[in-house]
Amino acid sequence: MNQNYIHTITLYNRIQASDSEDRKEHWKRIVLHNCFWKAQVNTGFNDTQASVQNTYAVRIPKDDRYLPYAEYKNSPEEHFTVSQGDIVICGECTEEITGESGKTAAQVLNRYKPSAFKVTAFSDNTSFLLAKHYRLGG
Repeated sequence: MNQNYIHTITLYNRIQASDSEDRKEHWKRIVLHNCFWKAQVNTGFNDTQASVQNTYAVRIPKDDRYLPYAEYKNSPEEHFTVSQGDIVICGECTEEITGESGKTAAQVLNRYKPSAFKVTAFSDNTSFLLAKHYRLGG
C-alpha cells in the first residue's frame, strides 16, 4: 500500500432523477479508508481582481465495490461509483443528503468546505500494472 494513502473520505454518489423509480434525485453515502487526499489553494490575479481557487485530487485504491454508474444506479447498496457532480468530504461524515432544508447537496458541501469538493473530473486507472486506483478531481 502506498504510504500516502492515509486519509478517510466520505463519498456522496448522486443517483439522477431520471434513473430513480420515483423520479427524484437521491444521494448515497459511503465512507472509504486508505485514500490519497490533496487540496491546493491557487491564487491568481487578472487585470481587475484577485482570485482564489481550490483544486483537489483524490485517489481511491482499486476496490471490488466500485461499479460504473450504468451498473451502480440499479444496485447502489454496498457499492460506489464516481460521476461528475458527486461530492467528496475529507474525513468520515455521517450527514445524509436528503434534499430537505439544511440537508441539500449544496448545503452539506458548503458546511465542509474547504475540506470538501464537487467532482469535476474522474479517471479509472485500474488497468495500470501497479498502483491501480480511481482518480477524482475538483
